[in-house]
Amino acid sequence: MRIAFTALAAYLLFPVAGAVAQSQPVVFSQDILPILQQKFAPLLERETGLDLDSWDALMAGSNHGEVVIPYDADRSLLIRLTTQLADTDPLRIRAAQLSEADMAAVRQWIDSGAPSDDGSIAYADATNLLYACIQGAATVVVIDMDANVVIRTIDLQELGFTADSRPHHVAVEPDGSAFYVSLIGDDVVLKFNRENELVGRTNFERPGMVAVHQDQNLLFVGRSMKAVNPPQRIGRIDRTSMEIEEIDVFFPRPHALAIHPLGTYVYVGSLAQNSMATLNHETENLELTSIEGETHTLVQFAISPDGRTMVVGGQLTGQFFFFDTSAPEVPVLMESIKIGAAPWHPVFSPDGTQVWIGNKMAGTATVVDIIERRVAGVVEGLAQPHGAAISPDGHYVYISNNNLNGVFKGRYQWKSDLMPGAIAVINTQTHSIEKMLEVGPNPTGLGTR
Repeated sequence: MRIAFTALAAYLLFPVAGAVAQSQPVVFSQDILPILQQKFAPLLERETGLDLDSWDALMAGSNHGEVVIPYDADRSLLIRLTTQLADTDPLRIRAAQLSEADMAAVRQWIDSGAPSDDGSIAYADATNLLYACIQGAATVVVIDMDANVVIRTIDLQELGFTADSRPHHVAVEPDGSAFYVSLIGDDVVLKFNRENELVGRTNFERPGMVAVHQDQNLLFVGRSMKAVNPPQRIGRIDRTSMEIEEIDVFFPRPHALAIHPLGTYVYVGSLAQNSMATLNHETENLELTSIEGETHTLVQFAISPDGRTMVVGGQLTGQFFFFDTSAPEVPVLMESIKIGAAPWHPVFSPDGTQVWIGNKMAGTATVVDIIERRVAGVVEGLAQPHGAAISPDGHYVYISNNNLNGVFKGRYQWKSDLMPGAIAVINTQTHSIEKMLEVGPNPTGLGTR
């Protein structure tokens, strides 16, 4: 675990509403650790792999994920176990035995950043960050991809947005200095800096997928799948001013969106018909391509690191399409294969040899061999998989699970009747799920630099 800053410095780096001032200094080893070891330990019996011997061990979490999220006591497992367990969960009896004073002390410590004895804040210098939209809770969570734990949360309601703002997708600056979030419910695209501060916004009707141009100061945005009859246009945003202009693509429900690595061409796919557009965003010339067959509903594109191959899944047909984009102005359909029900968001491995994609209606993730264009593996045990991302070293794939159908049960029974959403952490070598990070209801889009 990387720990580099004091509590004050880390607060400035990761400000999250809910942090409170403390009237008396708290020393973790003296004031908090004994409470956790003596009072909270019986509540944590399901957290296999959790070590309560030290601050470092506590902040590393269990085999299932974090138990403390700095600056966010209400969403930290330690506090949730004391306040949000359903009466039907047997642990509720143990939770009721905790004193108000002990819970208040732990809560105050977490809301002040959960500092160590020397004031350090866990993960203050984390660099490999994954941002996940939690659509059912109007939040965005930040995950450290080296430790595979949630390290911060951004509460959109505390920033003035509605409970139904529905954050949907994330795009991140190449250097990680900022990230962008589309809000379906509030018709807006937001810009946050590296310190999770809201620094810009622009209005756009039912925004969906977002994509950052790697070389120019531009952000492109399509329309959400929830938009029944949105304008037949995509947005082009200046990332500094957040000023937006709309460009016609001349087909209904433009959703799938990707930018070729060479930068000149933007690809847009339709949910309503078998059409995709190749847009030269510099000249605004547009070429339309049709795909044969019944309506596929193109969900999202992914382009290989070398720019030579683009893929997209068809929600309604389960077809997975391979395009040759070595000449980016004229993508050529090479082949399609059947990969399972409702392929959603694909992501390439760093070496470009594989694509991982969740199959929403099958509860699986499919591994596709790009060289041989075949299914190379299937991972079971997901619950309505949606977004996908991969770690920089390619060792882990992250897939969000909407779990609106309740297939994933989680370890606890909560008062809320909302199904617990989760981010699956999948080992790409073993094709196995190592963790299911419970992150709130209906997680959707994922983004990393």
